[in-house]
Amino acid sequence: MKTRKNKRGGRLVAQKPQPFCQCMDFQTQKGCRNLAIGKSLFCQQHQACPSSPRSGSEPKFDPLRYNGDAAIYKSHNCYSYSMNVLDRKLVELCRKKGENYSCRQNFHQPGALNGSRYALNAVERRACPVVEKLMIDDNPEVVKTDFYSKCPKGKSKIALVVDPGEDYHFYRQDSDGMWSHKDGSNKVKRFDALKRPIFNPEYASRDYEWQGSDLNYTDFCGFYCVPRDHDIHLGQGGAVLVPKGGSHKGSHKGSQLTVLEPPGQSWTAYRRRQTRRSRRQTRRSRRQTRRSRRQTRR
Repeated sequence: MKTRKNKRGGRLVAQKPQPFCQCMDFQTQKGCRNLAIGKSLFCQQHQACPSSPRSGSEPKFDPLRYNGDAAIYKSHNCYSYSMNVLDRKLVELCRKKGENYSCRQNFHQPGALNGSRYALNAVERRACPVVEKLMIDDNPEVVKTDFYSKCPKGKSKIALVVDPGEDYHFYRQDSDGMWSHKDGSNKVKRFDALKRPIFNPEYASRDYEWQGSDLNYTDFCGFYCVPRDHDIHLGQGGAVLVPKGGSHKGSHKGSQLTVLEPPGQSWTAYRRRQTRRSRRQTRRSRRQTRRSRRQTRR
């Protein structure tokens, strides 16, 4: 991908990508690789692209439910939103602690309900199979599906994507068939990385690098039917957001996690300990190198 100079610090960032058609090519069973026409989401060939069928249990797109109160949108992430969860305990905690409190540290996380609160600490675990398993372990009623299959009555679709080793992100289908999402503690939105409506999250733009972020959700994990006819319970994962690519206005700042705060420690203390550990490993490696050189000379 081509890059350009970012005015902030002269950092190289990707150029704004062009929008592709958000329809499946039914001959190849893959995403159409033609560019979308103008403000349309589709190419000339797919102007009549069929939408994902609905069960009738899809939540209505109601952004004010989350966006109308800072204590709500700051304490709920994309996982919460995709599951249509509004946790009053998190809201009250966020409101009670005040402006200096990071409401993100109580985000819901996949696996947290089933005893795996810190499962995504390890970078190598931030991958589709792991996040998917943690989500289903927490809520066994979740079933994998595809874009053109209808969920049973009482369920509706969500979608999961991953920036391997970095972050995960969820979308949900609304009652009108379009898709919405919520990145981290930011407000609910209905557009993709190119500020275009989301018809199919698998083929919508998920590359935020052109905005100055490091996030590019290249891996599409799948579509899932999740319960809508009763409340879903999620566990708190204690996520601490480390903004990726700075805090550029309008950029995607990271959705849910980069580092999870370890139990019984502040984030600052954890960073210091990790730094000391890294330095010890470097010194150990240097000692081993010197020993190896001495042995070679003998």
